Amino acid sequence: MTAPAVVGRWVSAPGAAEIVTGDARYCPDIRLPGLLTGKLLYAPHPRARIARLDVGKARAIPGVHAVLTHADIPGENSYLYAEPDQPLLAEDEVRFQGDAVAAVAAEDERTAAAALAAIEVEYEPLPGVFDPLEAMREDAPRIVAGEDNVIMREVYRTGDVEAAFAAADVVVENTYRTRWAEHAFLETEGAVAQLDDEGVLTVYSSCQAPHRDRMQIARALGLPESRVRVVTPYIGGAFGGKDEAHVQMHAALLAHAARRPVRLIRDRRESILTHVKRHPITVECATAASRDGRILAVRARAIADAGPYTNATYEVVNKFGEFIGGPYRVENLEVEKIGVRTNNPISGAFRGFGAPQAAFVYESQMDDVARELGMDPLELRLLNGVETGTRMYTGVVVRAGDAMKASLRRAAELIGWQGRTAQERQPAPQLRRGWGMATILKGSGLGRGLGDHAGVVLEMHRDASVVLRSGAADMGQGIVTVMAQLAAERLGVEYDAVRVVRADTAQAPDAGASCASRQAMVSGNAVLAAADSIRATLLGLAARKLRRDQAELDLRAGEVWADGEPSGLTVRELAERASAWGYPLHAEHVSHFEYPPDVPEASYRFSQEVFQFCTQVAQVLVDCETGQVQVERLVAVHDAGRMINPGGVYGQIEGGLAQGIGYALTEELVVSEGRTLNPSLENYVIPMALDIPALEMDVLEFPEPVGGPLGAKGIAESPIIPTAPAIRNAILDAVGQPLYELPMTAERVLAALDRAAPGAEDG
Repeated sequence: MTAPAVVGRWVSAPGAAEIVTGDARYCPDIRLPGLLTGKLLYAPHPRARIARLDVGKARAIPGVHAVLTHADIPGENSYLYAEPDQPLLAEDEVRFQGDAVAAVAAEDERTAAAALAAIEVEYEPLPGVFDPLEAMREDAPRIVAGEDNVIMREVYRTGDVEAAFAAADVVVENTYRTRWAEHAFLETEGAVAQLDDEGVLTVYSSCQAPHRDRMQIARALGLPESRVRVVTPYIGGAFGGKDEAHVQMHAALLAHAARRPVRLIRDRRESILTHVKRHPITVECATAASRDGRILAVRARAIADAGPYTNATYEVVNKFGEFIGGPYRVENLEVEKIGVRTNNPISGAFRGFGAPQAAFVYESQMDDVARELGMDPLELRLLNGVETGTRMYTGVVVRAGDAMKASLRRAAELIGWQGRTAQERQPAPQLRRGWGMATILKGSGLGRGLGDHAGVVLEMHRDASVVLRSGAADMGQGIVTVMAQLAAERLGVEYDAVRVVRADTAQAPDAGASCASRQAMVSGNAVLAAADSIRATLLGLAARKLRRDQAELDLRAGEVWADGEPSGLTVRELAERASAWGYPLHAEHVSHFEYPPDVPEASYRFSQEVFQFCTQVAQVLVDCETGQVQVERLVAVHDAGRMINPGGVYGQIEGGLAQGIGYALTEELVVSEGRTLNPSLENYVIPMALDIPALEMDVLEFPEPVGGPLGAKGIAESPIIPTAPAIRNAILDAVGQPLYELPMTAERVLAALDRAAPGAEDG
């Protein structure tokens, strides 16, 4: 084949012009004739029994077309696809601040608000359970009747952990805490639903999994899935917060009941109070090492606060357990994984899916071990890092692991790691400068034992233009761009010749959820396979026309190439010929991510086997009088396998770094007795442009030999993962005091400094 013409080029995303000019339509922009306003009535208590619920006065208000309670749901009153234990509308009890008890649809916003105010609800407040340790007690009140408060409790062991700790020269043991974090997407959750004359319900939804949402909507309405259509318009960010269904199910219920279109959009306060957060996790972790720096064993116990319902707790906590050993050769490992119900905010999927919490632990441990041994943190990581062929503590054999150490060396080179000691470490009496690094691995794909598949439909027209239909939701991660580039490359047409139809369950096969850094791999492979079918038809026609062997021919940039040179025959001429003679230029393919038969079975269930490796190094300046931390430099070196769209790769890294700085230093939902005290972007502090330093980024390309299209891996999640531990380790280097809690606010930095002050008690 000739060199790629489209893959590897910096291209603009389909729809980019519409986004920057304001012409792109998001859910709030959708206007339909007769559109009603939908609203939900949320509980004012984190836990209470519903003693009385009367909606009669609300239904009598002129302009109100539907008022629903749990009794009005025609199908199953449940959220969630895996463990449907969260009600759409509460029946007898509310269990957190985000439980809805009623839904209304009215002519306008004012009338809908009046209807909510007219609903009469009498609550009997119940004692809530807000501490996961308290919730785990046998005598604790059951959050969900008939269900144990402990959602999951599993222990995974490999090797001889006890013997390794007994033989260790150094044991470092600490307790870590991470807090609730808000997704803070620009577009809050929203949906527009419409029932047509044929009884088909169409739902426009800002979501990450349209086919999965269709299943849940149909289940709630008691309808066959063939009568439900989900269309995903432009999405203003998601980061996992729209992985599960949200208000699209209520909008569908209201439209079905009112027989009018309904739009339901959460305001910012409602969004923060009700949708899922990053799991707070408390981790006790011990790392054993030999005097020469070999990591001998890791033992960890993690307790995750799920809130009252299961949501993605199984998956997130299991992924935490998968990554707690880090990108290191750890032969002896024990991790106890516990997920607990409470009456706190509900937790679920968030970019990184358990890996950010795990990385904060294992990379903090690595620097603490290095200090204990008097080793350079870089040398400790290089000594223990995985390589190609390393068998992980999960039983997985790393197929392409050379990027781990390569990323370390490159990041150290960019930051000037070896020369950092010569730089000014105390530019003012109260200021201290420090450097810290973190290196991580993150899987791409759902992992073993799960159905990781995606379908795609491709059609080429007689003018060689191409239509690509996929159910993959693009919320900014760039899957639409990647699919268009892969299709254009394989079919030998220009990038602009490919039109990707936005995700629509009526037009495209299921591509699964846009999560787990999986779409570029799974949907990308589906695109290549479908394109190969059309490509074979085109090359067959070209071989007959040119009287050449088909193996000598290639398609590139709109032309047929023979022996590396343009032949004079165009792809358009082939498409016209195929159409005239009735040759098929239509192809469908469902790609299943399958592991080759020579890959050893993993001992850790659902292990991923396609890994992204990356290293970040931070330079910080700490004000010891105020506790303020300024990130002066941030270097990021990421392995992308092979870049399909370089602009998308660098964009994901840049966005992940900014989000990672917020997770490290400022972003915390303050929750007291189940109530969020800062439900606003005014007091939930996300980084602003001036908080982000000049970012130094580099991308390594170590192609994935088995799973990725043309060697590509996912890249969307990994950039956020190393940032917090890199900054933590830089603070440690600057002031000599470790921090074990996220975010590392000024107050927590000052508390650490106070503990180290002369005369302070050890703590």
